[in-house]
Amino acid sequence: MVKKYKQCLVLVAIALGSCANSVAQTPATLSGNLVEFHQRNGLPNFFKKTKSGRPITVAYIGGSITEASHGWRDMSFDWLVGKYPTAAFKQVDATVGGTGSNLGVFRMDQDVLSHKPDLLFVEFATNDGGPAEGIYRSIEGIVRKTWRQNPNTDICFVYTVAEINIKALQGGNYQNTAAAMEKIAEHYHIPSIHMGVEVIKLLDSGKLVFTGIPEEHPDKIVFTKDRTHPLSASGHPIYLRVVARSFEKMENVAADVKHALPEPYIKDNWDEAQMVPLSKLKVKNDWETLAPDDSIAKKFTKYMPVLYKAKVPGASFTIKFNGKVLGVYDLVGPKSGIVDVVIDGQPPIQIFRFDQWANNYRKNAFFLKDLPDGDHTVTFNVTGRAFDKAKLLAIKKITITDPSLYAENSWFVNNILIVGKLID
Repeated sequence: MVKKYKQCLVLVAIALGSCANSVAQTPATLSGNLVEFHQRNGLPNFFKKTKSGRPITVAYIGGSITEASHGWRDMSFDWLVGKYPTAAFKQVDATVGGTGSNLGVFRMDQDVLSHKPDLLFVEFATNDGGPAEGIYRSIEGIVRKTWRQNPNTDICFVYTVAEINIKALQGGNYQNTAAAMEKIAEHYHIPSIHMGVEVIKLLDSGKLVFTGIPEEHPDKIVFTKDRTHPLSASGHPIYLRVVARSFEKMENVAADVKHALPEPYIKDNWDEAQMVPLSKLKVKNDWETLAPDDSIAKKFTKYMPVLYKAKVPGASFTIKFNGKVLGVYDLVGPKSGIVDVVIDGQPPIQIFRFDQWANNYRKNAFFLKDLPDGDHTVTFNVTGRAFDKAKLLAIKKITITDPSLYAENSWFVNNILIVGKLID
């Protein structure tokens, strides 16, 4: 039994700020059917509101491409404000760089749906990866959560592009992540916009350099410097133009529509994804709730309004739940360390909450994968054990100049992530 757990338990870490360039994406199975825009059922409620002059809340959830200040998110929002001047617009920025839809679905209730958006943009095509089934679960969970709470919210999928996707798109194929999302879009008749199609057209016509330095290509559009993130002056405006012309094609369909929830596309989708605070769990020894003005806490207060820090060694918490998905939304940084995880009484499994990018604090998450469906009791124990942090940082050629900043081996936790139901 112990051997089985060790073989099947895989830690899936969301390395914030680093995953977008490292996820290998193979050509989609939807061969040769790449198009820039699918209207499907459109955005009828949104356009009805633009014509009525009522207040409109527009929410964006996605990764760093959408998080970028003065990027396509801000540009598209400003375009909507100018295009429909009689409406009072409010923007909700629910983006977290380097994260995929498998964290986004857990954040929906707190970061998106609490604002009751009229329109929701979903952008995870560049950050998501892995088998299509995993993408189905999280993306469908986002859709079902949204329409279960507010069936009048319109949803629009948008697909961005990275250099690794070029060959697939040039061959007329969606990258595998967008192909998976298209299955959900088709099932729920959600409009989708592939913002990378125009980028590839400009590339093939010789008008655009995908990755480069603008000063070295004065006669061409330079899309990105790092193979993924568009430049504000030249890359993001392409995305804006695609969104704008797609919206203009949809604006004539305006009506009050309640989006119905059909049978799920995949039965074990993550529409029951929830974040559970430590206050609801059995906690042992000391956990400190960081004050709002704490130097670490105040950096993350937008999405982590409550942040717990373990007083090591020996701080722990135990969760009992029914389901098969369990993770933790936390921070990785200089003072974070090692956590032992005990699953259903089995020997502990060691998890490092420190890595080669941990010279700064960043939002992060990890999941215990392939738990069998059913009742589980899982304990997380913060050991306080010392380890060679300098060796890990050296992988990215980062040198520790002040060892005192790394002396602690604690853990910073925001919420526990489960798909299922708490027991007790």
